Amino acid sequence: MKYLSDPRTVAVVGAPLALGQDLAGVEDAPTALRDVGLAQAILELGWQVNDAGDLPFDLPHHRESDIGQVTLGKVKYAHEVGTACHLLSERVARVASEGKFCLTLGGDHSIAMGSISGVVKTRPDVSVVWVDAHGDFNTPESSPSGHLHGMPLAALMGKINPGSMPGFDWLTQLLKPDHVTLIGVRSIDPEERVLLRESGIKVFTMMEVDRYGIGRVMEMALHAINPDGNRPIHLSLDIDALDPYIAPNTGTKARGGLNYREAHYICEALAETGALVSMDLVEINPRLGYLEDRHNLAQGGTTLQEDATVEMGIELVASALGKRIL
Repeated sequence: MKYLSDPRTVAVVGAPLALGQDLAGVEDAPTALRDVGLAQAILELGWQVNDAGDLPFDLPHHRESDIGQVTLGKVKYAHEVGTACHLLSERVARVASEGKFCLTLGGDHSIAMGSISGVVKTRPDVSVVWVDAHGDFNTPESSPSGHLHGMPLAALMGKINPGSMPGFDWLTQLLKPDHVTLIGVRSIDPEERVLLRESGIKVFTMMEVDRYGIGRVMEMALHAINPDGNRPIHLSLDIDALDPYIAPNTGTKARGGLNYREAHYICEALAETGALVSMDLVEINPRLGYLEDRHNLAQGGTTLQEDATVEMGIELVASALGKRIL
């Protein structure tokens, strides 16, 4: 089944949103990915690239005064994140309607509420592979932090009343449990664990990756969300799914994550289906390596490592677009 138009084109959408969590820097990732060679990596695979730059989010800096109250909890920057995600949703829907592969560059993972809702407008039967160290299934009531980057999957599945959060009245339930699989999880909040168990989503924690191996996990995951092979697929990839040893510059590190080859295998297996139509790459924070790198240089080191996570992100995009070892 053919999902994308000819010539094969990747539309790059920059979504420099950092207000879904509390660390500045993820908004720099789209620029860093471009600077380190994203477009060239895509062109080398025979794709065309259409990059209209970053979306013009009009966002404040992090301020506690911007915390918004909702019905039964507290969510930080709800109006700002909701407004930005609505703008992103409209852009992604337009790109998808043109038959292009939409590559959305975050920003934090709250942007998935915009990117995936946009994909669904054009491809309502889309299945989602969510690769993350965390469940992203908190609600305003269960979240210990109030950060929206911990809630996007729950919001997309209708577990959050959009009318209770300012800026989200446009968002409705978009995903069904049997259209979603979560891979690489290893850090889940207590109430979030209960919500995930009750959700009906097929979840593969790092324990399942250890037990079965990534090859078998991907077979089971794809069978769960696309048993007949007739649905398009969206990949939402949080860089913190990888072990911080190989992807250190992210804000919510959790040890014991996917290794280099496991991460690439996920992307390669999805490319091999011929059904992958869109992708998010989120939570790369180029600023986080700055002080450590300068310290290493001061101690006589000769290299900077601050681009390592950015480079890893570009490699994973290339694998998702069809790059192979042989």
